[in-house]
Amino acid sequence: MGEVAQLADVSPSTVSLYLRHPDKVSSQRAERIQTAIDRLGYLPNTMAGGLASSRSNVIGVIVPTITNSFFSATLETLERHLRPAGYQLLIGNSEFDESREEELIRSILSWNPAGLVLTGFAHSRKSISLLAKSDTPIVEMWDFGQKGLDMVVGFSHRTCGKLVAEHFLAKGYRKAAFLSTSFQRDIRAKERYQGFREDMTNAGGSVVLRELQGRSNTAETGELVRELVSDHTDLEAIFCANDIVALGVLLECQRQGWPIRDRLAVAGFGNQDFTASTVPPMTTVEPPSQEIGQHIARMLLARLGGSLTEQETRLDLGVRLVAREST
Repeated sequence: MGEVAQLADVSPSTVSLYLRHPDKVSSQRAERIQTAIDRLGYLPNTMAGGLASSRSNVIGVIVPTITNSFFSATLETLERHLRPAGYQLLIGNSEFDESREEELIRSILSWNPAGLVLTGFAHSRKSISLLAKSDTPIVEMWDFGQKGLDMVVGFSHRTCGKLVAEHFLAKGYRKAAFLSTSFQRDIRAKERYQGFREDMTNAGGSVVLRELQGRSNTAETGELVRELVSDHTDLEAIFCANDIVALGVLLECQRQGWPIRDRLAVAGFGNQDFTASTVPPMTTVEPPSQEIGQHIARMLLARLGGSLTEQETRLDLGVRLVAREST
């Protein structure tokens, strides 16, 4: 804290006040203090007194959303395997926002966590700098294909797209579309699109891309589906970025009286609980939600116990296609 105060040209007590009550510090001083904090990579320690130099029993986890059941399954499994070892989860929701993730990383690191779990490989430069200066064990989950910051447990999203492309082509569908939430919000959806488009076009097919401007809103989804079918009368199949978007497509097809599969095939991603009960049941890609949580716990406990080898720090769990009547 003394270095921050010196660089910001304020007293240590002013830095302390800013960290506890930033609204009570003038905007000019607050800006200088925050600039100094960023430059030095300073992290205020939330742990008190004698605990400040030791690890807490907290494992931080940052997910992009808490509304999808597959992230919930990962969190539940992770907590179930870490609890007997005395660890507790501290969960943050980044809302697909790198700046929000950065705030959460700062906050969680201030607790001297025993470990930190992040979703995917995309992080802000400041986040990467903070993590590089920390000796906290880090696991990046729900993705695979890059080196990562430390440990990695996940699967390839490009492979997800390739599986659906292979399925569509085997069914005779050549004219397809990819309907997605915004790639700016969900870059892993973009990876699924890239794998899907690559295999479809390599086989002589075509793929039209449409992005939703908001979140997975069924009304906006229906509007885009109507536009797609109007603009591309030969469209045969739609691969959706997630099951919620795919549900919106199914509902719009039913409203328009378009027979699913005969007029338009539909596939999603996630294999959420409702997908087996839609009319017709939805084809989807199943991510290894529970397995991810299980292996993250195993990996973290091994690292904290000093028994994890370098060969055990990266794990691709793969995915599977669940083919149902919607395709």
